[in-house]
Amino acid sequence: MPTDPVATAAFKADPAGFLDNAMILAPIGNAQRHNRSEHLGLEDSGFPGVMVGTNAAIRVWQVVRAQVNESYFRSYIADYEQGKTTFTTLGTGGQAEFCFTANMNGCTFGLGSQATDGTLLVSHGNAANTGQIQNFDPNSIPRDQIPMVQTHLQYLRALRGHGPQGRVFAPEHYRVDGRQAVTFGHRPRGGNGAWFFYFVAYTRLWGTITSYGVGPMQTTSLAI
Repeated sequence: MPTDPVATAAFKADPAGFLDNAMILAPIGNAQRHNRSEHLGLEDSGFPGVMVGTNAAIRVWQVVRAQVNESYFRSYIADYEQGKTTFTTLGTGGQAEFCFTANMNGCTFGLGSQATDGTLLVSHGNAANTGQIQNFDPNSIPRDQIPMVQTHLQYLRALRGHGPQGRVFAPEHYRVDGRQAVTFGHRPRGGNGAWFFYFVAYTRLWGTITSYGVGPMQTTSLAI
C-alpha cells in the first residue's frame, strides 16, 4: 500500500496538530542507515481508533518506509536492540526534520544536550529479562520489582552515554495502566534548528487503538 500523500503532508507540516485528531503507530524495524535519515510516510493501519476525552473515532496511521515516488518526510530512527542501549546522532545540514523510535512499552529514550553545531545524541534503552539476551535474572528478585530494576539499568546506561547533563523519557512518564508510547522528535526549522520531542500514550485492546493525546515529552534529569 503506498503512503498517503495528504496525511503524510499534514503530519509533516504540523505533527502535534495532526495528532489532535489522529493516531500514528511507530515504525517497525531498526534503522536501515544508522545515524542517517530515511524516507518515511503514513499509510492506513486498518485499526479502528478512538480519542480519550471526546470518544471521537480517529484514523490510525502506520509510519512506514516510503518507496520510490511516494510521499515522505525525512526521519532518523533511534534503534531498538533487546538488552542494549543504542545511540544515534541526529545530524545537521537539513538531513532530517524528524526522529522516531520503535514502539515503547518499558524502554527509555535518552537525550543529550544539543551541540552548537546542531547535532544531538539520543538513545533507546532496553533492559531485558527474557529471550536470548538477559541483563538480570528475574527469578532473583520479587516480580513487582522487575520494572524498577529494568528502568534503573536503563538509567545507568543512558548516564554513561549522555553524562549527567542528559535527560531520559522513562516508563514512569508514560507506562500508566499498561499504556505504551509512540515517541518522536521534530525539528520544525530544519538545518541546525532546535529539536522538540513529543509522545503519544495509547492502549491497544481487541484491535482498537485508544489515544490519550499528544504532548511534549516529559523527562527526568540524569544528574541524580
